[in-house]
Amino acid sequence: MPHSLAVCATGDSPAVFATLEDPQVRLAVWTRSNPCEVDDFPFYAEPLVSELCCLPKWLDRDIRLLGGLFSSLTNQNWKVRLETAETRTCPAFHEDAVRLRLLVTYRGPGTEWATDLESPQVHEIPAGAVAAFKGRAWPSSERLLHRSAKASFRRPRWLLAMDAVEPL
Repeated sequence: MPHSLAVCATGDSPAVFATLEDPQVRLAVWTRSNPCEVDDFPFYAEPLVSELCCLPKWLDRDIRLLGGLFSSLTNQNWKVRLETAETRTCPAFHEDAVRLRLLVTYRGPGTEWATDLESPQVHEIPAGAVAAFKGRAWPSSERLLHRSAKASFRRPRWLLAMDAVEPL
């Protein structure tokens, strides 16, 4: 059952993404069990196409699942980026210059978001949850800013980001 906090809707099933139809909702989060198998994530930021056959099975399944969800939400093809971050890669709160971005942190602290920088109340997306952020290219007057969480060599973040590339 989805619930909302200002411009964010959360739910325990992919049905929460239907809330993106609401012009005030800028972020939909599917809170789910983390599919990541500990210590089984590729340590390269952008694998070559030939290396994609070597992804761990759980990650391959998750990318296919999320790609299907993304295509149904946007009616567009998608591209995926996998990162292992040992620093805060995007330290400033910002909006992405895309229509919609899916983010999943598989390990480490999750993406942080806020609606107001004057007196920010910072929220964190839990590891394993699927977050669909509307970007500046999505027509809406509501704002939602996000940034990457702190990471370190001892506490790296494993992140998947999915963006549209072209219409289906």
